[in-house]
Amino acid sequence: MASESPTRLLITRHGLSEHNLRTDVYMGRSPEAQLLPAGREQARLLAARLARGGPVQRIVCSSLPRTLETGRVIGEVLGVAEVAGEEAFWELSKGQWEGRMPRRNLPADVQQALDADPFGFRYPGGDSYRDVAERVGPAFERWVAASAGQTVLFVLHGDVMRALLYHLLRFAREKIGDFVTDPCALTEVLHTGGRYHLVRFNDGSHLDG
Repeated sequence: MASESPTRLLITRHGLSEHNLRTDVYMGRSPEAQLLPAGREQARLLAARLARGGPVQRIVCSSLPRTLETGRVIGEVLGVAEVAGEEAFWELSKGQWEGRMPRRNLPADVQQALDADPFGFRYPGGDSYRDVAERVGPAFERWVAASAGQTVLFVLHGDVMRALLYHLLRFAREKIGDFVTDPCALTEVLHTGGRYHLVRFNDGSHLDG
């Protein structure tokens, strides 16, 4: 009996957007943030790379504007007419901190709580990485099951990618902050034999010009 063809899962972070320029404070979900011209160019460069690697049958995105636009720019180049938006892939909400809380010099008790449990720390009025993993994991598995043997591109957010990689790889929870991804860099995972295999992580070679 012939073995089942692997499902190729391409995962990227949206292109550079308005909220990425705010490095002084925590941003998080920022639902109104739009792609910048540089972000659209990053999406086109990623699309050109993917076009050289064989057909992509499906594009699935967080349904926030910056991810949807990234997916649509890529889809236009690849000839994928339908880009599916998925609310379960929305970015981690940092609640009351978004656009307000400085990244440096947090109150000592808050910094201690964040350092003690980065995976379980829930931002005031928002999410924890645990919350995100619990909603992202089942949604991702549903799309994988519906796309067996195909190549699927997921356009997500940085914190969502961290939570997803935890779901797939089960690394130590205290390492959640180590998985930093760049806009429109490429992470690739194969699903075969019921298991996930990491092929590449945060590969931005197509963005180097």
